[in-house]
Amino acid sequence: MRWAPRSFPVEIRRELIVADLADISDQQLEQADEEGALAGNRFYFDMRGFSWQDVRAALTVEIEVINRLKSAEDLEAELSNFEELQATSFDDEPALWGLDVGVAAATIALSAFGAIPVSSCNAGAFGGQHQARYPYVAFFLPTTLAQEILLCAEESDVGLLSDENGVIQIYGQGEMDLVRFAETAWERFRSPEN
Repeated sequence: MRWAPRSFPVEIRRELIVADLADISDQQLEQADEEGALAGNRFYFDMRGFSWQDVRAALTVEIEVINRLKSAEDLEAELSNFEELQATSFDDEPALWGLDVGVAAATIALSAFGAIPVSSCNAGAFGGQHQARYPYVAFFLPTTLAQEILLCAEESDVGLLSDENGVIQIYGQGEMDLVRFAETAWERFRSPEN
């Protein structure tokens, strides 16, 4: 089976009420890291502390992998090859840090901003079985970063919503939407105004 573009039936909205953002303590994060669970994700691992150079590296790898998947004669076999590489790579040899293709660079960009990624899924945009209905990254967002993340979401035309627990989610309608968010974040970071 070859790759085919997908569109996900979700309305793009950007609604961010700063007063509703959840605050999470270092103690809660330490406990979540030990237990492997946070905000509904039972496979949580700490993705804090990435740099903008990590964002650039993630974008380079992610776009290369996406291009390979899009041109592969057998999408599932190529995806399996990449997932095996992910499982055997080391921290100093990033293979998207175990994240789904299509949401990895966005997750790393949110971390570089200073947000706390909680969970992500590409909704099967590049093959495989996934539970999400659309590509997303969920994260805790310090109030001081709200305006910058909102501007980045607007500029990259992705959705941005918070849930009843104050966890934020960026999401997209297409497989490249969150890659575009990461590229926008990278460009904003590099711009002279920032």
